[in-house]
This record gives sequence, structure tokens and C-alpha cells, in this order.
Amino acid sequence: MKIVTVNVPESYIDAINKLIGENGLYPSRSELIRCAVRQFLIRELSAANKMAKIGDLSNLDDFDDENFVRVPNTSINENSEPIQTFKTYKIVKRLDIKS
Repeated sequence: MKIVTVNVPESYIDAINKLIGENGLYPSRSELIRCAVRQFLIRELSAANKMAKIGDLSNLDDFDDENFVRVPNTSINENSEPIQTFKTYKIVKRLDIKS
């Protein structure tokens, strides 16, 4: 794993601290943040999937880490063993909509 430093408001830290520890839902801040980022990626990439899911990348001349992202997806097989697969998505820029 890589270390990432993030600045967050004090109110976020207070809320995080209420969810961690012996009586909390998560064992540590790191685990809570990993879960939150995972859920964010699943939600955002699912939305992007409706716009531009990439199946077979072998035909793409413009494949690179700047334009595509691979997200791990864990499932359980018939023997109750975890299986790790990856879904590949094309990164799509959001439109700036001004009201």
C-alpha cells in the first residue's frame, strides 16, 4: 500500500474518531478511509460505466494510466474462496455546469 497524506477539516476528524476504536465500526482511521474511498470509487466508476465501459483493452491504441483506471473487484467462488478480478474504466471528465 502507498501512504497518502490528506488535509481534512477538524469536524471530519471528530466524526471519524466516533466511528473507530474498540466500540466503533472500524478498527482504525486508515481502514475507515480505505472503505470510504472504495465506496466512492465503486459509485463514481459505476456512473462512468454507464457512459464508457471498456471491455477488451487490447484493441485500444490510446490506453494509458492517464485515461484508464483498473478497479479491483472481489467475489466468492463456489468453494467460498475469494476471487480477485479487475474492471477497467475509461476516465471521463465531468462537465462544469453553471446555473
